[in-house]
Amino acid sequence: MRPIHRFLHLVFALGLVHALFLLGQEGVRAYRLKEEQARLERALAEAEARVARLKEEIALLQDPAHLEALARRLGLVRREEILKRR
Repeated sequence: MRPIHRFLHLVFALGLVHALFLLGQEGVRAYRLKEEQARLERALAEAEARVARLKEEIALLQDPAHLEALARRLGLVRREEILKRR
């Protein structure tokens, strides 16, 4: 085998090893990005659920009957009412 062929085989082998290394790195990167995407999708779903709960709470707080029930739980009475202790 001629010396130039040995050199070319060595360069080809090094190039192949480098390409396989880069391919492995991209695989690891894709896996981590997939995990990050799943984590962000879970966080988004939790945030959307929280927004829905807050919208329900806003709707309840606009209802006078609900507000009165909350005030009664705190022990508040109207001006014309008399508080009787048990």
